[in-house]
Amino acid sequence: MYHSNLINWKWFIVEGIFLIVLGVFAIARPGIAAEAVVLFLGWLLLLFGGVSLLGGLTSQSGPRKSVSIGGGAIALVFGLIFLLLPAPALASITVILAIFFLLSGFTELSSSMALRARGGQSNHWGLAFFSGIIAVMLGVVMLSMWPSSFEIIGLFLGINFLMSGAYMVSLAWFFRFAPAH
Repeated sequence: MYHSNLINWKWFIVEGIFLIVLGVFAIARPGIAAEAVVLFLGWLLLLFGGVSLLGGLTSQSGPRKSVSIGGGAIALVFGLIFLLLPAPALASITVILAIFFLLSGFTELSSSMALRARGGQSNHWGLAFFSGIIAVMLGVVMLSMWPSSFEIIGLFLGINFLMSGAYMVSLAWFFRFAPAH
């Protein structure tokens, strides 16, 4: 049981607008968007690796010490590879993003069916369904084109952000005007 006042629908709008802006940028500049993905993941891996390595080196002996040191060292190495050798990293990230698109697409398809079952208007669940179909198609195309084009990551990421942003704004409207059950 939910009530529209219990769900802060405004945050869905904020997230949706943010995703739409990111989507437009990524579509306009797909090479920069693809490079940004690699750099972002590289820095995240460096940060995670540093924290994990530091935690492992400063902890008392125990079963987690070797895991923290080993995992931190591996994350540091991959972070450096992503930052220093972005082209091979981008080829690997293409597969990872294709899987992300497939999973997020199936999640949005599932969400659309749940919205439809709750009595959502056709524009709410329909947009979620359409967004899910697009995400699944993007994942399939990325896997089939791998590793020939790196800029396709930025373009497809932009399309996915744009569709997900539109879905989030639509979902906010659904929660805003949904009757209490």
